[in-house]
Amino acid sequence: MYYFAYCTWLHDIEIARFMPQAKAVTKGYAANHALRFHAAGDRTDRGWCHFLNTAEAYGNKAFGVVFEHDPKHFEEDYDDFERCCVTVYGDDGKSYDCWTYRLITPGIAMRPPNFYWEHIPAGLKQWGFPQDYIDQVNAVFEAAAPCPRADRPNPSNIPGRGADTR
Repeated sequence: MYYFAYCTWLHDIEIARFMPQAKAVTKGYAANHALRFHAAGDRTDRGWCHFLNTAEAYGNKAFGVVFEHDPKHFEEDYDDFERCCVTVYGDDGKSYDCWTYRLITPGIAMRPPNFYWEHIPAGLKQWGFPQDYIDQVNAVFEAAAPCPRADRPNPSNIPGRGADTR
């Protein structure tokens, strides 16, 4: 089974926390998708990554990494997120039927807290994504409303399913 990491899980530290046995297959992209930052629903305490697939994303590419993993991870639920399926075009010339998480109800455009955000540029750099894409992600981050508690600490070293523990 294949998972498409496009945000924090690009960083090896985060993918190892949530899917410790996952194996990277290839870098790639999802056509007509874009990375955004939004609050979840009506919440106003923080932003999260969102995998946008509306008309606004048409013509865009969301870059990421395809990971092979144990199917048990497909059953893991997280507050405010749903699973979605996507075709990913790998740098290896193959296409992959993947799944990933996206916000169920994206709220206002809002930045995530620093402990969350730091994994995104680190992961993009780690995988050597194009600088123009990194600049685009930074611009989306800067355009979003500031996180009200940007400096709050990570609530848990052990990933939880509830929004308050992630």
